Amino acid sequence: MIIRRAAALMALPVLTVCLLATACTSEAPEESAVPEKFPAVGDSADMKSDAKALRDYGKAHRLARVTEDVERIQERTDGHALISTDIGAEDDAVGKAEKVAAAYRAYAKDRGKTVSVTVYNVYGDSLVTR
Repeated sequence: MIIRRAAALMALPVLTVCLLATACTSEAPEESAVPEKFPAVGDSADMKSDAKALRDYGKAHRLARVTEDVERIQERTDGHALISTDIGAEDDAVGKAEKVAAAYRAYAKDRGKTVSVTVYNVYGDSLVTR
């Protein structure tokens, strides 16, 4: 009986430390991680309108070839933008995605915003986060 009580009392601090470590490393509810796939939810009209605005910006700033693959943009309240593109699985897909991310950040800067960006390919897979 005494041995069981002693073992239980020794296990309690270990359990407490484990729970605290888990709580400290878990993500806060108001923060949201960058999804691995482009989200299937959201206002499609707004996302397409934002994409068109970026393509128009690209045409005006000699970036039309970079922005032509942009299909949808989801601007989140945390200052992160998710960009869905028509970029396929070709060898230079990541390079293209990096150029799209740079173009979007320049576009956002011209609008007075500082953002981070994740660019997704045609399959919805994340290519780059900047």
